[in-house]
Amino acid sequence: MSNFVIYLKLKPYIRQYLEHHFGIPVQFDDHSVTNARIVSVLIKKPKDVSPDTAAPDLTPVCIPYSKQKEPSSWNYVTERGKQFIIEHIEAVFMDNLWKEMSQMCGDDSKLQSAAYAWCEMHGINIDYADTIRMRFYREKKKFLRHGIDLRSKKRNRKLIKDN
Repeated sequence: MSNFVIYLKLKPYIRQYLEHHFGIPVQFDDHSVTNARIVSVLIKKPKDVSPDTAAPDLTPVCIPYSKQKEPSSWNYVTERGKQFIIEHIEAVFMDNLWKEMSQMCGDDSKLQSAAYAWCEMHGINIDYADTIRMRFYREKKKFLRHGIDLRSKKRNRKLIKDN
């Protein structure tokens, strides 16, 4: 890793999630997909642009070392590049949320309790438990509208007979 960082404006609970798992500043594993995404949007800093500076609402993320893009020269990310990285991080977060919450509360009976436990497991303040619960619920509802029940552990024989 290099000593160079970029600053991303993340939702507070995603920031807490990243800091819990990857430290401060956030440092993703070498050769990870996330690092590859960061390297893919690095450019040389334009002369008329000042470097990013720390702010309370910004999350510092380490720029990974790359032979193709030496961080001492390639250490700037455009706003669209930052948005690309943020979208990837949020997708990773949602994948983790979906996988673990589905296992914790497959029958929906304990969704709020599962959200509290999930937040605690991932270093997220429990003030965000309701937000986490609603993100999980909305994602599940999107699939159910199209007849896809990802919670199902067994084949639905009635649906098979009807086809």
